[in-house]
Order: sequence, then C-alpha cells, then structure tokens
Amino acid sequence: MIDTGRIPVRVVHHSRRDPRDKAGGVEAFARRLGEVFEQVEMTWTGHPSLPALARDRAIVICDNDTAIDWPRDQPLIAFQHGVAWQKMRVTGTLTDARLALRQWRVATRARTIWVACARWIGEAFGALHPGAPQHVVYHHVDTRVFDGRLENAGSRLVLHDARSAHKGARIVEELATALPAWKFEPLACAPDRVADRLRRAAAFVHLSRYEGNSIVCVEAMAMDLPCILTDVGLARDAAAGHVRLDVGLVSAALAHEDPQRAIPEVGRLLDAMREHPPAPRQFVRTHATVAIARARWRRVLADYAMRCGRRLDLGCEVIPTAKTGS
Repeated sequence: MIDTGRIPVRVVHHSRRDPRDKAGGVEAFARRLGEVFEQVEMTWTGHPSLPALARDRAIVICDNDTAIDWPRDQPLIAFQHGVAWQKMRVTGTLTDARLALRQWRVATRARTIWVACARWIGEAFGALHPGAPQHVVYHHVDTRVFDGRLENAGSRLVLHDARSAHKGARIVEELATALPAWKFEPLACAPDRVADRLRRAAAFVHLSRYEGNSIVCVEAMAMDLPCILTDVGLARDAAAGHVRLDVGLVSAALAHEDPQRAIPEVGRLLDAMREHPPAPRQFVRTHATVAIARARWRRVLADYAMRCGRRLDLGCEVIPTAKTGS
C-alpha cells in the first residue's frame, strides 16, 4: 500500500446538507477532509444510512449543531465553525437565532469530542460545557496549490468575497467608487481557479461583519497576498496572542456602521502594502498546512479512541515544523 500520509481511518462527515457540490465554508471543510483521512463518507440530515452508521459506531465528524441527528449515546466529534449566539447579536436574524438554539441543545451532550477552527470559538463553547474535551484545528490549505508565487507586478486588482451585506457588499461598492485607482472585483470563480485568480491580484479585502475562521482568507494568506480584513474571525486569535497575522485590520463595527469612515483606512493600507508587502503566508506555514492538520486530527482521534475505549491505527504521526509544512 502506498503511504499517502493521510490518516488510515474511515470517517463520516455529517452536516445539514450534501456538501459535495455546494459553495460555502462548511462545505469546503467537508470536502477537504479527504486530504486528511483515507476515506470520507458524506451524510446529512435525513440521510437514510444514519441508523446503520449509528449501530456500527462509525467515526462521525459533524457540524456541532447536527449532533442532534444522532442518538445521545453515540460517540461523536463535533466541529465548531462559529458561535451562533455571538453572531446573532450582530446580525439579529431568525436563522442565526435558530442555529444558536440548536448549538445550545447539543452543548452539554456527553461522549462528544469538541473541535474548533479557531481558539476563540473553542473558548466560547467551553463556557457552556466546562471540562468537555476541546481541540483546535485551523482550516488547512494545500500549500502546493496555494504556493505563494504571485504574478501581480503592476496589478491594481483588489479581490473580495463580499457576497452579501454581512460579507461587506455595501462597503466594497463604496470603496470602488471612492478609490478609483484600484479595481475591485469579486473572487467569484470555481474552486480550482481560486489560487490562479489570487496570484494576479494586488490585494485581497474581506470586510465581513462576523466570521468563525474564513477559509478564503486563509487561502489568500497562503498565497502571500496582501490582505485587509476586519477584526473578526482569526483576528480574534491574533488579538489574544495565540497566533500572528501579518495583515491589515479594519474595525468591523466601524466599517458596517458607516462605510465612509472605513474608506480612508482601507486606502491607506492598500498604499502601504504596495510599498512594503507583508508576508501573511507565515501563519499558514506555522498553523494551517495539510501536514499540520493531519497531526492535529491524529491527536483528536487519539483522544476519541481513549474516551470510547477503541483501538485505532492512526498511522505514523510526524509533527511538522514551519519549514517542513511549507
């Protein structure tokens, strides 16, 4: 058998919908588990195989709120993409309120290993179920694809992912009008084209009102592209001193309250980054390569096996360094 480096186990990813052909961070996370584990099966709410998988005690990695789809005595790994009750305070939407209620319902569930895509998320959930096992696995990026080789000499293209008001659509519209020297365009392309589109840009701007840990931001950082982000998501881990991000930060509260107040700061950051390009790829090399993700998932599964009394062959663990993980 060829050693692929992937963890030699079969896992089931479970979410609210089929992630194989859907856009979104949760769906991208599900698909990328195939870079970590040898075999990944996809299920979703209402899937006909759930009873059989529960009887077989399959290793299930579910979105944390979808844990309610499984029997309470079923051992689970619940992945925390965000904190719905914190998001609800920002957005005030009924959708986020419902999600917050679902997350609250599973917060005290026993026999569950909790994994967060950012430390601040794990800490927020930890307040609800102190003593529960917690791990942090940052969203990983394939650094062979997102290789940091920019081809953007003279570029004035600023890419963004402002698909909605929550993601900064109104702010980007005003930036495009106020800063005509820069060409603002949506990233908007197939997943296999993202790296090449990023490498030709001068910068990436993501002025979201709320984030857990945005995969597209990690991809832009992996390309070593100058990034301007709001102080949400990974920026909260940086503010707490857990990680270092070499990016420009803008206040989300200020930008969404009055986009005109954010324009001068974004313009200043774009000009400064053009003169002195930052190096955000270092965060990825240190925390978010495929090799690092595999090592951290091995620790999650070792914890899971110990608590469930199971024996799992997790393969040979190699703790990558920044050099080997690049």
